[in-house]
Amino acid sequence: MLCLAVMRLIDGATVAFLAAAFAATLPAPDRQAVPAVESRPHACHVPGVPDEVLCATYPVWEDREKKAGRKIGLNIVILPALEKVHAPDPIFYLDGGPGAGATRLAPGLAGFRAIRNKRDLVLVDQRGTGGSNPLDCSLYGDPPDPRKLLAGSFPLQPIRECRKRLEKIADLRLYTTAPGMDDVNEVRQWLGYQRINVWGGSYGTVSAQVYVRRHGDTVRALALQAVAPVDELNPLHHAWAGQRAVDAIFDKCSADADCRAAYPRVREEFNALVERVRIGIDVEVNDGHGGRVRVKPSLSGFAESVRHFLYYDDGRSFPAMIHRAAGGDLSELLEKGLQAERQLGNLLSLGMLLSVTCAETVPYITDAMVARDTARTFLGDLRVREQQAACKEWVRGPVPPDVHRLVQSDVPALIFSGARDPVTPPDFGARVAAGFRNGLHVVFPESSHGNWGSCGNTIYADFIDRGSVEGLDVSCVAGQKAVKFLIR
Repeated sequence: MLCLAVMRLIDGATVAFLAAAFAATLPAPDRQAVPAVESRPHACHVPGVPDEVLCATYPVWEDREKKAGRKIGLNIVILPALEKVHAPDPIFYLDGGPGAGATRLAPGLAGFRAIRNKRDLVLVDQRGTGGSNPLDCSLYGDPPDPRKLLAGSFPLQPIRECRKRLEKIADLRLYTTAPGMDDVNEVRQWLGYQRINVWGGSYGTVSAQVYVRRHGDTVRALALQAVAPVDELNPLHHAWAGQRAVDAIFDKCSADADCRAAYPRVREEFNALVERVRIGIDVEVNDGHGGRVRVKPSLSGFAESVRHFLYYDDGRSFPAMIHRAAGGDLSELLEKGLQAERQLGNLLSLGMLLSVTCAETVPYITDAMVARDTARTFLGDLRVREQQAACKEWVRGPVPPDVHRLVQSDVPALIFSGARDPVTPPDFGARVAAGFRNGLHVVFPESSHGNWGSCGNTIYADFIDRGSVEGLDVSCVAGQKAVKFLIR
């Protein structure tokens, strides 16, 4: 799953919420590894943040069990509380992917005054991401070639080349979730915080649950947004979740008089379009650099670009684009998908994604699961099979015996899901919520992989202030404004 945060303007302040489409607004990050030396928090300036913040680096053993060999530096940015007298328990934000570094969100989170007034906000790039010995792989060229982006998710030769290069700087078996969360706890101790509030988005919700399991006595409150359970075998259900999101948009279109009149056969048009791509079609698109290029998308490349586009989009333009594509003009739909693919490429250290999934999830996916859980979807088994092939070229690190055991905890937990999320649907949030005895699961009816808007921001800020879901007012969710479809 991939984390995509949405930028919102609230009370004149730019607010990053969740971890998805916000990344789309930022340039490609400069993922230079920080040195493996201790540097106490010191005043610094971060691009995009107007005020002075704190930067730090902290060295950890790459092999935490042996405590020998290579040390790696963790990149840390602290957004200090704005009030002189403030709460002692900071917020630690855990980013998504796997592969996204949390410090990239500093520009958006700096303006979230509802939480920053009272608490420090600590951003630690998880090992293998951001500036913490990033495991970057350029799989599609630099700059990315649209033809390669639409050819499939995991081209094997570039993966082999990336593994060979990264093995010179990292033991790729050791960049999984559990050691990453032990790193975060060590940073907490080093910074002198006794208890913390943990906030995770997308894959960051998996990290957050693992943190609670391993270090729950240090957690005051937990916020999970666009939630994946720890027993979810990423990417097994990407096809199902993507199909569910597309169906939800088409169902809403059918229920809307104007959309239904304009696009009465949009579902059939989409299915026919998928079949056309399967047979083979050439389309001219923008190359992302001011030129044009002809592409022949694979079904996998097309389907994944559509699914990734729906991470960011509110769905209002989707029926119109499908109708135009059915009439022969696929360029707009593919260009939107390519834009999403480029944004995700800027966001993720793909080597870290492979180190996590090739150890924690992919090896546990059986052929029977694939056949059952990808049937009758537009993506089918393509993404799963491509990632399985990629993992044969990567490494498989060790994982704890409880890697897939759902977390049971008394920690107060606020859980957000979007009703038409194409990767972490509400079913996932409900599964996680069942293990948190003091938890509350909130489903936003018009949201995708984020975009909770001012309602979500208000609920979250109130929850962190209280440290409890008791008495939390979530009534604004029912008033979330319905999507108004664009008719062309």
